[in-house]
Amino acid sequence: MKNPHKLFEEYLNTHEGRYTPQKKVIVEEIFKTRSHFEVENFIDKLRSDDHKFSRATVYRTIKQLLDAGLIQKISTRDGKVFYERNFSKKQHDHLICNVCGKILEIKEDQIGEQLDQMCQQMGFFPEYRSIHIYGVCAKCHKKRTAEK
Repeated sequence: MKNPHKLFEEYLNTHEGRYTPQKKVIVEEIFKTRSHFEVENFIDKLRSDDHKFSRATVYRTIKQLLDAGLIQKISTRDGKVFYERNFSKKQHDHLICNVCGKILEIKEDQIGEQLDQMCQQMGFFPEYRSIHIYGVCAKCHKKRTAEK
């Protein structure tokens, strides 16, 4: 698999964009991040590491990475938006708690196999999958039932 810098550069070349030194740092930091992140927290981290980028540059780069399919956007029920890298993942599924906003990853090959079979039966050719299931995590559920 190509590295994210090369993939992003290829995307920008075909979409009349430039891969500036600032974008390279932003991409580097995003792909170092192993978990879901909010943009404002990401900007704070950049600034704490002495990177001085405008919010517009960070937001624009994140939008381009999203359009390039290198990151994905996850929205919680309460309107929070998280992003995460995904350039190497064909499938990507999440459980999202409506109470605390916790995001859990589903890593189960059987789901993918069943969905592939369904797609094949329906004459559909999937390129990428992202499933988000909204509910209540075990910790919040336990707290809710204890309060009743």
